[in-house]
Amino acid sequence: MAARRAGPVATVLCVVLVAAGCATPGPSGDAASPTAAAFDPVGRYDLTMSSATMVSEGSMEIRGEPGGYTGMINITGVAARVTNLEAGEDHMTVHAITGEHPLILRLARDGDFLSGNWILGPQRGTIIANKRSDQSSGGPVSIGRSSRPPHSDQDPS
Repeated sequence: MAARRAGPVATVLCVVLVAAGCATPGPSGDAASPTAAAFDPVGRYDLTMSSATMVSEGSMEIRGEPGGYTGMINITGVAARVTNLEAGEDHMTVHAITGEHPLILRLARDGDFLSGNWILGPQRGTIIANKRSDQSSGGPVSIGRSSRPPHSDQDPS
């Protein structure tokens, strides 16, 4: 019986497998790991929470750094202290404690807009959160119009 020789497909497959084994690892040391950074959750957010029986607005402030985030959530009638926060590239999970029940927010991120669901004891609902933009002056942003009346030396037209 004659020995079979490897065809061109087997040769190409062998070259591809050898080349893949020689690939340079990524920055984290793992060739398959993504290089995208996790979302930075630090900042202030405007919140709208809703359930079958209510809609409430409020705010959330997150401080700290990975592994040590803290903050507060204030919604009409409820204040909660942030006890744990996990932020990924496109999601954020916030654990907070109120006077009676734990509050959990599970949010998916699209830029500075987050949406998802919340659980507070036996209650559940949906939530949207808009991260406020940073303003160095803390004041209003100018839109190019002045509210001052024109001076006498200016053309009134």
